[in-house]
Amino acid sequence: MENEIIKIILASSLIAAIISAVVSYFTSVKLKSLDFKNDYYKEILKKRLNAYELIENQIILLKTVVLGDDQKPYHIIFGSGDKKFFEFQQNLHLASVHGLWIDPKTTKSLEKLNSLFFNLNIKVHSKSDIEIETIGKEYYQKISDLRFTLENDVKKGLYNLTDMKKTFQTTDKNEKRIIYKE
Repeated sequence: MENEIIKIILASSLIAAIISAVVSYFTSVKLKSLDFKNDYYKEILKKRLNAYELIENQIILLKTVVLGDDQKPYHIIFGSGDKKFFEFQQNLHLASVHGLWIDPKTTKSLEKLNSLFFNLNIKVHSKSDIEIETIGKEYYQKISDLRFTLENDVKKGLYNLTDMKKTFQTTDKNEKRIIYKE
């Protein structure tokens, strides 16, 4: 009788150990999977934050306004000659390149601003500092409106920064991008 009790205890201990090992294994696998997902999301968030930071830097430059001798406003990027203007455009392009990591609405706003600056690039090329300043005054309101829209879209995008499904939503249709003529 004692032998049978020992056998039952040993068998139940063995079964408990096996069940414990199986549960522990599956729990460990599930936790590793969650760790991987968390690390993945952290990397995606870093890339997204970096992209938004690049855009923010361009918005800051577009918020800086000066008055000309005629008391008309223009953005500071038009006040330092064509080199500073082209430098701004290169940085705007750099921000646009990171479009994959930002939300679609912000990307569209950035594309509109980039399209305008593409056209302004043609106008600014080989112009004197005074002519560039005049172009800045002429486009002051248009740039301000686009900057305002972009800034609000960035704020909304940052608010939804962790919503990966919303950000990486795909479309079935490829929209033709148009560079508007000014």
